[in-house]
Amino acid sequence: MSKKKRRIDKDRYGRGLTDPLPSVDPESNERIPVPERPEPKKFYAPLWAGGIVVLLVVGVILFNVFGSKDQLTVESLNPPAVAALDGGSAVYPANSKLAFTENVKFGYLPAPTLFALKDGTIVAANPETAADQMGLKKSLDEVTVSEFDDATITPPRKDTASGETITWDDLVDEIGGDTVFLPAIDSPEVAEPALKTITEAGLEDSTIVRTDDAEVARAAADANIDAMFTGDVTATGNESLSGDGYTAMAVEADIAAKWTGVDLDVWATDVKDKKQLETLADAGVVGALSTNPYKVLPSEVKTD
Repeated sequence: MSKKKRRIDKDRYGRGLTDPLPSVDPESNERIPVPERPEPKKFYAPLWAGGIVVLLVVGVILFNVFGSKDQLTVESLNPPAVAALDGGSAVYPANSKLAFTENVKFGYLPAPTLFALKDGTIVAANPETAADQMGLKKSLDEVTVSEFDDATITPPRKDTASGETITWDDLVDEIGGDTVFLPAIDSPEVAEPALKTITEAGLEDSTIVRTDDAEVARAAADANIDAMFTGDVTATGNESLSGDGYTAMAVEADIAAKWTGVDLDVWATDVKDKKQLETLADAGVVGALSTNPYKVLPSEVKTD
């Protein structure tokens, strides 16, 4: 039985083979519709950039707060503390860069004497001894900055190196934050620029100004800086010192223990040795001031 051939009368589009092809108007702008593309997701570049910046700023702040080295302050000192007068002038060239860097290295507190040169620059130098120690032929208040920079400081002991001079600004830049300063300031003229250097460096909590001038003490107090009375404590009262802005006093070692009951921190002068310092510390003395800190508290027993 033979199969019948299927008759093909439509093309694959369903049009009849004899139907006319659709005409296309060449002037027509109509296009064959295409499937719609999904709308792309918006990318807010400025917001992302802002978020990254915020994260970076927060990271820097956290590092500065938690990752940086703690600044040594008056409050964080471990009694008994020992301050090196003029950098330890019995051991090192007085008020020299070497003296102060060695102070910090071995755990002692730099206690420079501050003075103003001819142009007002504040330097670490004792006006009573600097001229002789530096070989100057005129008083310190007549010395220029260049003359001061060129001078060298004679060491107190034979066969030791001379020292370099240093300005107060440079000293603060050099070791500020790693120690507590105890600068001696004897006049308001020196106090104003010296205290400005401290406040600009943010070292108010790391400084104790030594002075017997009430105006200097008040200026220090107004700048939130501690002040230590270095005058005759027997000629004044505790209440009057506190009223003048003092927070500490320097007292001779022989009578220092008798003053520990006042509301001022007591620092002892002329301490003979480590044994006497320990006795004073047990009595409540906060620290000692010495031209030879190694004699008062040997460096091997000094802790941070």
